Amino acid sequence: MRKNCCTYPVETTEGVFGESEVLADALRATAGSDAPRVLIVADMNVVQRTDGLGAEIGRYVQNHGIRLAGSPVVVAAGEKIKADNLKSALRIVSAMLDAKLGKDDVVLALGGGTLLDVAGYAAAQVRGGVKVVRVPTTPAAMLDAAFADYAAVDSATVKDALRVPSTPAAVVIDPSFAATVLDGVWRGGIGEAVRLAVACDASLMKKLRALAPAYCERDLEALKEIVAAACSVRAKKGPTSFAEWSAVRLEAMSGWKLPHGYAVCIGICIDSSYAVERELLDAEDRDGVVDFLDACGALDGLTHSRHLLNQADNLLCGLDAWRLASGSDAITVPAGIGKSAVEKVPDRDLYRKVLQDMLSSSAEA
Repeated sequence: MRKNCCTYPVETTEGVFGESEVLADALRATAGSDAPRVLIVADMNVVQRTDGLGAEIGRYVQNHGIRLAGSPVVVAAGEKIKADNLKSALRIVSAMLDAKLGKDDVVLALGGGTLLDVAGYAAAQVRGGVKVVRVPTTPAAMLDAAFADYAAVDSATVKDALRVPSTPAAVVIDPSFAATVLDGVWRGGIGEAVRLAVACDASLMKKLRALAPAYCERDLEALKEIVAAACSVRAKKGPTSFAEWSAVRLEAMSGWKLPHGYAVCIGICIDSSYAVERELLDAEDRDGVVDFLDACGALDGLTHSRHLLNQADNLLCGLDAWRLASGSDAITVPAGIGKSAVEKVPDRDLYRKVLQDMLSSSAEA
């Protein structure tokens, strides 16, 4: 249920807290002031793994006339902060209230997708909504989460159970932050670009194939090109919900242990195989996508997820959750690389066959 997001500026820069003016300009425009008042909310991974980040931010805000509305709020990273009974969200809310943030102030959310969600959820609660500038720091967030038109937190068993409208005032991307992420986060992050390519744009898939060797070596220039290409496709064609229902359900079934990127990649395999069974997608095209993900290391989570695929009825509850969230049974499936079709009433028995076939294939491998 992610909608197009062309109503706000999206900028890519290098050294966002260095000599670049991009973030300062975005904060000024958002606040409508030459001296914007800003509360920084960051995830702990970024703070701990980026050498000298605190000093760099201190120099940046001083040099650009940005006023900090209190000490930065640093929270843990990962899905656990979305499923902690609002503990992290309320901590951010408290900091916002203590700083007396209002309509003319800005929350700067710096982190991966879960941090962007929790910070956005908190900001939406305070005084009817405080504006947020998002600075994503993981590949998946740069490719997808930063552009969500909502912010959400989880219940114990339902991902994004509590959600509120939350459109960013601006998105500023600095690919260099991705150098700090763990290998699994890097590898799985490519899935967000793949699902956009498979469902929306064949030329993007071609570009991903060309950049794959460099991406596998964690080349930041390759990531920068992928982010730029994905943003261009999204601006022209909108985002996609392809593989979203299955990925979301897999995360919940794992008790939030399966990383989001890996869940997305498994979801791509499930829904692409379903499309083959429905004779919407050639098996050769499906196999090409699966082989691509595997070569990138993006399917590393599949080996540890066999027990989830073996719970077909449990996984298919994700279709029920999708209907409750979207108001429709309809899901998006690929109809050739770069094209998609709407499956108005998904065939659950066919999905059960797909899951059993995937289990058999992985056992043989």
